[in-house]
Amino acid sequence: MGDPGSYYSRQLKLPGWGPEGQAQLARSKVLVVGVGGLGCPALEALARAGVGTLVFCDSDKVEASNLARQTLFSAYDTGKLKVEAAAAALARSNPHVTLEPRAVRVDESNVRALVEAADLVVDGSDSFTTKFLIHDACRSAGKPLVAASAHQWDAQVRAFDFAGGPGCWRCLYSEVPEDGCVGTCADEGVAGALTAMVGSFQALTALRMLLKLETETLAEWVIDAADWTPRVLRWKPDPACDCSRGPGDWSWLRRKSVNKDLWWKDIGKEERQVVIDVREPFEIQPGEWEFFEKSGSQVEHFPFTRWAFTQPEWDTGRTYLIVCAHGIRSANALKTVPQGVRALSLAGGVAGLELR
Repeated sequence: MGDPGSYYSRQLKLPGWGPEGQAQLARSKVLVVGVGGLGCPALEALARAGVGTLVFCDSDKVEASNLARQTLFSAYDTGKLKVEAAAAALARSNPHVTLEPRAVRVDESNVRALVEAADLVVDGSDSFTTKFLIHDACRSAGKPLVAASAHQWDAQVRAFDFAGGPGCWRCLYSEVPEDGCVGTCADEGVAGALTAMVGSFQALTALRMLLKLETETLAEWVIDAADWTPRVLRWKPDPACDCSRGPGDWSWLRRKSVNKDLWWKDIGKEERQVVIDVREPFEIQPGEWEFFEKSGSQVEHFPFTRWAFTQPEWDTGRTYLIVCAHGIRSANALKTVPQGVRALSLAGGVAGLELR
């Protein structure tokens, strides 16, 4: 594995980095959304730099059309889940970091928990719907965001420090553009070398923000790789924008919360603060609750036979995982969870867990 001091020896000599900066990176947790043309180089640069924990989300599998630009994958990875192939490649790049792959799509049901658990978010998603969702969640959580997009020969990188006062993307675009309104990479193409450069630039910006070296936020870097005319766009906060209220307002998300079934390996600690066991008392075996408690969850018991009469005192500020023997009762219980509560059902139930 090698000595971490030797591994990071060159970057430790950089002004503003040093051992203190490296220690700060080791304590940091970064969420990367999308393991594609942007997410792959961003993840690799962050892992090699020594960011302590990397959480990365993508529900897709590797396809042959990905290989020209998604640098963590090879032809042997075709058909594998992107996050699993990426985790294997990143572990070979730097064994000194913690990797948390999630084979999920970031949506209204999990975005708050994922963002709140991170120190910084890197957005490499490929739809306006997801980009604005992540942006709004980072704004509500007061977490810094580095977002980017690429199309044909053009690319944009945006940096936001939402803890630094008002100003956000919504100051420019109050409404979310329709997905595909400017074309897609699948339909109109994208230069793989461009996505590699932009993803690396995202990582560089993220590292500078984690090291408290980045000063240029609330700005957008626009690159035209066809004639090399980079520009920087800046804008002023809109006093009428919701961002003028500052972080902490999640009311916009509660109106759109979505709950679903997930397998244990795809459920992060921040998505299961409370485990609700809906089995009958005689079904619960010794050691089962201890498994959840050792995994960082609080366990509460509300049998499904009394679910219509007795449910938890739901807290919209917490996340819940409902469990049963095989995932059937928990899925039915999930359907009755009040709007605005962030909850999941454990697919496969307790029977699908490796408890020993």
